[in-house]
Amino acid sequence: MAKNKSVNNKKNGNIVNIIVIIGAVFLIGSLIYMFTKDNNGDNYITKINYNEYLEVIKKDEYSIILLTNPTCSHCNSYKPFVNYIALENNLNVYNVDLTEITYEQYIELHDRYNATKNQYNNDSPVIPTPATIIVKNGEEITSILGDIGYNGLTKLLKNYQVIK
Repeated sequence: MAKNKSVNNKKNGNIVNIIVIIGAVFLIGSLIYMFTKDNNGDNYITKINYNEYLEVIKKDEYSIILLTNPTCSHCNSYKPFVNYIALENNLNVYNVDLTEITYEQYIELHDRYNATKNQYNNDSPVIPTPATIIVKNGEEITSILGDIGYNGLTKLLKNYQVIK
């Protein structure tokens, strides 16, 4: 009887070891996938350069422009909300990375939008990020600074009838 109990314990131990190994392999595989996958397939925000931006703002449909900086923690926490709202509502969202434009282009963006034009630091223009700008037919509908989150952006877009 004792021999039979010992065989059962070995079988149970082997099963536990197999489950642990399978779990570890799955965890490692998931981590590798998470850190190496190309997120472009899940991204509904289109990164554009300054010349593309000039074309986008002329469209006769609503476009949402994000002015961001890749080192801005608020930009990085805000983009997933914007991305999700774009997906839910089939919106055109375009991202201009402020670190990839010239100083002259930066000044033009700074002076163009109500939310950014009065922002200065030591007499130098500053565009706080993230800046969300809604345009149609080349005209600013509204602009707002900061990470306003999912509810804030949804409310803003509904107020201006960009979404229902």
